[in-house]
Amino acid sequence: MKDSLRVHFCESHDSPIGKVWFSFADDGELLAIGLPGSKGWRAKGVRPQVAPSRTAVGRWLSSFMCGESVDFPGPWRMPGHSPFLSKVYRFVSRIPVGHTKSYSEVAKACGSSRACRAVGTAMAQNPMPLLVPCHRVLAKGGMGGFAGGLEQKADLLACEAR
Repeated sequence: MKDSLRVHFCESHDSPIGKVWFSFADDGELLAIGLPGSKGWRAKGVRPQVAPSRTAVGRWLSSFMCGESVDFPGPWRMPGHSPFLSKVYRFVSRIPVGHTKSYSEVAKACGSSRACRAVGTAMAQNPMPLLVPCHRVLAKGGMGGFAGGLEQKADLLACEAR
């Protein structure tokens, strides 16, 4: 998890796919989201007063799992430490609910049509799944990969299809 020195507070919420973790900095900014099966997540810290309420985060997660396109209720920063990664994450964050793109479509849209593997690596390292919905990026011939496993990817896509 990036920015682990800034992590002030972590909490989990139940969802149709299992426990989803949210990690916040002491300034209330969301730093990362951990999907079920992610390693190293545990509840800790005291909620910063400026962080969105547990109720607001839970409501957002429920809406997301129902296939609704809603803004996260607090501040978060688009990941990406290079111009290419920033483009990839920004593009993927704009893939609408119920739609998918291929790794090659994302690479081409980000100016590097031959960077399909780099897009796959970016998706595997995405600290903000759901906000940067990497589950919506598929291989041309099927699902492709997913850090949480293909069953979890299929479950997320199925939630959105409802």
